[in-house]
Formats: sequence, C-alpha cells, structure tokens
Amino acid sequence: MFRAGLAIAALGLVWTLWPAPGKFAYLSAYRLGRSRYHLGPRVAIDLGHFNDSPADARFRALGDLLTWDGYRVTRSKQYLVPEYLKDIPVLVIGNAMPYPPGFARVAKAVGLAGRTVFAPDEVDAVRDWVRAGGSLLLEADVPGSGQAAAPLAAALGLVFHDCPAPVFLPQTKPGEHAILSGRSEYDENIWSAAVLASGWIEPTAAAGQAVPLLNATAAAGGSCAGGKPLAVALEFGRGRVVALSVQLERDEDLIRLTRVDPRRAGNRQFVLNVMHWLSRAGN
Repeated sequence: MFRAGLAIAALGLVWTLWPAPGKFAYLSAYRLGRSRYHLGPRVAIDLGHFNDSPADARFRALGDLLTWDGYRVTRSKQYLVPEYLKDIPVLVIGNAMPYPPGFARVAKAVGLAGRTVFAPDEVDAVRDWVRAGGSLLLEADVPGSGQAAAPLAAALGLVFHDCPAPVFLPQTKPGEHAILSGRSEYDENIWSAAVLASGWIEPTAAAGQAVPLLNATAAAGGSCAGGKPLAVALEFGRGRVVALSVQLERDEDLIRLTRVDPRRAGNRQFVLNVMHWLSRAGN
C-alpha cells in the first residue's frame, strides 16, 4: 500500500511538472546546433495588443529560443510610438487582437469581431520605423488575427487572408531566398516545414519585391490557402519585414493526431534563419 501510494504521488508530480504544449515548441529532434551571437541585438516581443495570453506558451518558447541564439529579448506592453521604437532593431508582433483570448464568441455577439487592433498613429510609427531601417516579424496565425492586423499589414504592402478554419500542412514548398539557405557552413538549408495554416498572404504593389518563403502546395487538403504564400519576406525602404500566417511551433496534440513532428522538419531552423536575416547577421 505504501509503495502504491508513493507511485501515485510520483505520477502526480510528473503530471504537474510536465511541460504545457508550446513550452518546448522549438526543441530540435537531433541537435541544438550552434548559436549565431555571443551578445546579439535586442529583440522586442510585443505583448500590448491582447497577445499576452498565459495559456499560449509559444511566444515564451520563441523568446527562449532567441535567448539561446544570443539575442537580448525583452517583452513589452508599450504603445508603439517612435520614442519606443527608435532603440529597437527587431520587433516581433504576433497575433494582435482587439479582444482578450477566449472572448471570440462574446466579441462577435457585441460586434467587436472584425475590428482592427492598431491605432492609426501606431501604424504610422511602425511603418516609418521599418522604412528607416527597423526589422519586423509580423505573425497572424490564429483565426481573426489577419483581419485584426490589416491596417498595419496594408501599410507595409501586404494583405492577410483568413481561412474559415486552420488546416495542418505536413509539408510546404519553400521559395528562393537567402533565409532558406542560412549559413552553408552549418547546414542551415530549409527544405520543408510542417505548419498549421490559418490563412495566406498576398503582397501588393506597395510591397515591392516581396518573396514567398513558404507556399502551400496546390492540393493542400482543400485549404483556402492551397497554392498560396504562407510566409513572405520583403525589404521596405531601408528596413526588412517577414510576415507569417502559419504556426511553426511543435504542438503535442497535432503530433499525436498526424504523427508528424515539426522537429524533424525545418521549423526550428526556419525561425532562426528568419531572425538572422531580420537582425542582419553577417550583412
């Protein structure tokens, strides 16, 4: 009886300490590789637009990955104004929404669904900051986030299209860009990535030479994103932008359902390569 009690207690402890989905979202299945920086540039992760849910550990995992790679990561709920942005080389904005997580039904009922999230002066500040040389990673990879970020995306020459429901794509078709090559001496080529697509991205004439990084295959499970760009990179003035409409992180539930582990695809290295390009590592 005593041993049985110990076993039950130990099982409970393991369950309590087991990481929540997303905590180790970017762990490599094979090797950690070599970090890029010893003391890298500052990366600010925006948490000021209802994108700071404690239930979503993915951005904490992103911060952990970037810290491992040598970046100095900060998280902030600061309003996006020129005085704040001027000292930031790289800004990450992910899944900004006009209402708190979990309130989608309530927001729809009271007419908040479909509203944009960035104030006009924030849009102007971020656009001008990028044009002057800032680097932005803009993610809209949950339902509704593409529409919420529409004014900021439009100011940069991009349109996020939301799909009716996310679809898992075990393989994507990479484009042709320096991000997908990485550092040749460390074998950082990206051949594919497994993603959860919530929509797709349409570059407009204002985006200039926007380059698709990841594309859904034409027969992507009947998804509205089939054959469309899921991630794009562009140079905007003197700055750089990467936009994503997909989740790249390891998700335990998806792994169980699909038997596809993103660690064995190029997901983790893709994120690192994106950040190396945005931070102008080596150039």
